[in-house]
Amino acid sequence: MEKLRYTDETDRCFGAAGMAVSLVIYDGDELLNSISLDHEDSPARTMDMSPDFFFAGSPAVSARAAWNQIVKNYNIGVAMAIANLLCRYYVNRHAGLPDDVRDALRTMAVEEGHESCQLDDDEIETIFDKNFNYLSRVFSHRGVQSVVHDFTSALASRRTLSRLDTLDLLSALQSL
Repeated sequence: MEKLRYTDETDRCFGAAGMAVSLVIYDGDELLNSISLDHEDSPARTMDMSPDFFFAGSPAVSARAAWNQIVKNYNIGVAMAIANLLCRYYVNRHAGLPDDVRDALRTMAVEEGHESCQLDDDEIETIFDKNFNYLSRVFSHRGVQSVVHDFTSALASRRTLSRLDTLDLLSALQSL
């Protein structure tokens, strides 16, 4: 997965911005606690997600409701991974996503879909392709690119953004 690694801190800021944008547009922002470039657990870990994002089932809810939540969180996770890379390539590097990077991303989505949700390959492909196509249009939009540049500047200077800071900085997406 070397192809997916950040090249520097700027690349990491754009990756975090992409993930934040995807959380906002997929109505998953309630799953975000904060974003930090100085995360104490791991320098590679930027997003601090709420425990609900890692929901793996509960005896207090029906099996169907639990599975639906797991699939929803899987979809958001796939969208975040795709958005991370698309933002880094489209907005920061002004380049298309190389085929080998897209293939590595797809492989990761397939493995996670099998492991976390026991989805079939065709279900995973549908989720991946739908998210990839939609997010490609999102990060190709000049207005979104402008919001992302402002967001990455704020993240780079502040180093940590709360959920509310993130929502405030991305509020301009609502008008696009």
